[in-house]
Amino acid sequence: MQDNNGNVVLEAIENVKKNVQQNVKNVKSTVETLVSDVNVNQLKSQIKKIVKDAQADLSKIVDRDISTAKKKIAAEKAALEKEIKKQSGIAKKFIESQKKEVAALQAKLEKLMKAAPAKKATKKVATKKVATKKAAPKKATKKVATKKR
Repeated sequence: MQDNNGNVVLEAIENVKKNVQQNVKNVKSTVETLVSDVNVNQLKSQIKKIVKDAQADLSKIVDRDISTAKKKIAAEKAALEKEIKKQSGIAKKFIESQKKEVAALQAKLEKLMKAAPAKKATKKVATKKVATKKAAPKKATKKVATKKR
């Protein structure tokens, strides 16, 4: 009977051992889940912070680049406007000088036109040229080669 009691005790101990092992596994998985959830939440918050910092840095860089580009464009615009004014001034001076030159030439032409009718126009006498006949070229006679017999 002791063997039976011993077996029953051993079985009870085995059952308790299995229950304890099962409970330890459950507690371990629960702890791991909690720890992993905490890590995931921490990782999420860290990632959000990193993304916000990256966006802020990118915005600063873009803003700085945009302001630099705007300054360069404004400087180029000013330089182009200055060059355009300079070239338009040169063109205006050239046009004025050409107008003066045309006016001077027009005055000379009008002066010559007024002086031209006062002179008598001389008529040229048309002379007829006498056509001379050229001697007709002589016809060349062809020499016919004769065959030797």
